[in-house]
Amino acid sequence: MGELLELDAAVVGSYLADATALISTALRRTPEVIVDLGAGTGVGTRALAAAFPGAEIVAVDASPEMAARLGANSPDARVVIADLDDGWPADIGDADVLWASASLHHVADPAALLRAARDRLRPGGVLAVIEMPHQPRFLPEPPDGAGVETRMEAIMAGRGYNSFPDWTDTIVDAGFAMAGTHTITIDIPETTDRTRAYARALLTRVRSGLADDLAAEDLATVDDLLGEGPTSLATRSDLHIRTGRLVWIARTSHDTPHDHTPQNEEPS
Repeated sequence: MGELLELDAAVVGSYLADATALISTALRRTPEVIVDLGAGTGVGTRALAAAFPGAEIVAVDASPEMAARLGANSPDARVVIADLDDGWPADIGDADVLWASASLHHVADPAALLRAARDRLRPGGVLAVIEMPHQPRFLPEPPDGAGVETRMEAIMAGRGYNSFPDWTDTIVDAGFAMAGTHTITIDIPETTDRTRAYARALLTRVRSGLADDLAAEDLATVDDLLGEGPTSLATRSDLHIRTGRLVWIARTSHDTPHDHTPQNEEPS
């Protein structure tokens, strides 16, 4: 999983600059402390450190293995090993920015965590919640649009994989004021060794998880893609990555009036 997260950042990580720019616009000051909730391998941690040099970055993750990798990748960050299901970590103080990328939907009680987070956010501070609205697509769509990737994603959705709600009401109910909800579109038409490696890593993981659910024809198609034949990822030149991110930006409620209406934007 760690290798897949790093490949994801290397191939489609342009959204990180867009997301940190949204934070900078909403924050209106130079942050002193930024907390990365569910930091994983440190992809977001590094992006935050680059966007806000001089800020203390506190990276939180429950996995000791991920924390070790995070510390190696982000030596200047303060790494805290803590399970967010147990409540707000005791050794994390107040912050100017709270960042939760693809992590909030893993928390058992997101509303409780956001209420606790609101209490630790300094006046004028910013919360950023990021989610991936759909699985990355790599293959050209057939004329009817119902290709193997569509069917795989339908199975994954049925099993609740990467499932999350529109976080707007949960964020507002926790005491934040919405500054905007933003859609970031990622479209990479070029086929490179790195995009092939990314597609292979993701499809290998999906194939392992869905082996008992895929139809025999779809399983054979995925196996061909992961093989070495003329239709495999290793040889085809028509890979086209389509994915994206949803970003919720919120501030402390006494700084901005409550606004339940999302503002859909696509950063350039």
